[in-house]
Amino acid sequence: MIDAGAVLTPLERFTPGRVVVRDGAIEAVGFPSDVRVDQPAERIEAPHLTLVPGFIEPHIHGAAGVDVMDARFESLNAISRSLVRHGTTSFLPTTVSSPPDVLGAVIERLGALIRETFGGARPLGIHLEGPFISVKKRGAHRAANVLPANALFFAEWNKRSHGMLKLITLAPELDGAGTLAHLARSSEVVVAMGHSDASYTEALAAIEDGTHYAVHTFNAMREFTHRDSGVVGAVLADNRVFAEIIADGIHVSPEVVRIFSRAKAPNRVLLVSDGISATDMPDGQYVLGGITVHVVHGVCRDGEGRLAGSTLTQEVALKNFIQWTGMRLDDALLCLTLNPAQALKLERRGVIEPGAHADLTLLDGDLHVMKTFVEGRLVFEMAG
Repeated sequence: MIDAGAVLTPLERFTPGRVVVRDGAIEAVGFPSDVRVDQPAERIEAPHLTLVPGFIEPHIHGAAGVDVMDARFESLNAISRSLVRHGTTSFLPTTVSSPPDVLGAVIERLGALIRETFGGARPLGIHLEGPFISVKKRGAHRAANVLPANALFFAEWNKRSHGMLKLITLAPELDGAGTLAHLARSSEVVVAMGHSDASYTEALAAIEDGTHYAVHTFNAMREFTHRDSGVVGAVLADNRVFAEIIADGIHVSPEVVRIFSRAKAPNRVLLVSDGISATDMPDGQYVLGGITVHVVHGVCRDGEGRLAGSTLTQEVALKNFIQWTGMRLDDALLCLTLNPAQALKLERRGVIEPGAHADLTLLDGDLHVMKTFVEGRLVFEMAG
């Protein structure tokens, strides 16, 4: 049982609040006067803290010095342990464009590993970012590894993943993208538009066809102008689309984050990190799927000076987003909890309600993470 100064579910606020956890799931939530416990229970008293759902990270390539493309238990576990320090309780390990044989082998190993027990955040599936993207808008992905939309490759990789592909980034303007998108959705894989030079019309056609997710909005997309709004215009104008944004002040400037927040309803924003192996590490040289990345003052760039992921963490993204937009915590919290759960069709996650997974985070008044629980198990506690 956790008694907190406040509980944000995030759809409701209880001040003060009580949450009862049993066998890794939420049993009850509400005001302490309304939630009684008849039998002895371990009690955590947090009268000055706010209890929120654990954060969900759909887009992360690494942390703690290791890269998702290593596809080893030790690497994934290091990322898992790093994430809970920042309130993140579940994530999608994210790949980068690679030769088909390499990518297939990585997907197969990751699919098998996801079933293991980890020391921190729980991987829920794989985010396949590339290789079916625009060469023009590939970002740090190597041009040689970018491929046309290929349904046969996707079908093979999905099979090798043991059904663990959860999200695929796809440039909707590619020949064959529509066929691939239909195949992915029929396999219960969420399709996202990203790394795309699509026009507004091409992006809107993809939305009408069922693509309701956008990867790191503004980044690696056709530039937005007042006469050619491109994929960005479609994402901002259509509220069917869940839209990722990297709120680090580097990928997208604070004033554009503010404009973005006014265009997108709070229940359609996803605060993601696009974090790489340099997250939680000092400046230096790191690897992103075989690409050498130089990190200076926390900013990640490849050898040609292009941004190559970030060192952002989700609690910092939340703090930045609130500061830059003026949004209330109650609304901004949706962007890392219930919104990604709904965008990715994750059941019983992203919310504190009876029957939901007991993935929980305690925050102080400055949004520092004080404790993190994964399925009711304490996996991180701030020292001191």
